[in-house]
Amino acid sequence: MGRKARRGASRGDQTILRNALDHMEPDLKLLEGTVSVLRTLSETSDAVEPIAMEAVAYLAHETIGRLSSRWRQARDVLDEC
Repeated sequence: MGRKARRGASRGDQTILRNALDHMEPDLKLLEGTVSVLRTLSETSDAVEPIAMEAVAYLAHETIGRLSSRWRQARDVLDEC
């Protein structure tokens, strides 16, 4: 049937999108660092304490949660355009 008319992103929408993307960058860097730590831990021959792995998993979980929330926020703004 008919397509939804796209009006484009308003200045306010663009600001929200830009802010959401800007706030994702530190979390992406943190997640990148977390993956590097995991890679290093997997290459060591020493046993890794479970508590250390729990801390890394917690850090990654929190970061993914924030990224997911900001991603949904940006997608919601785009869906409204």
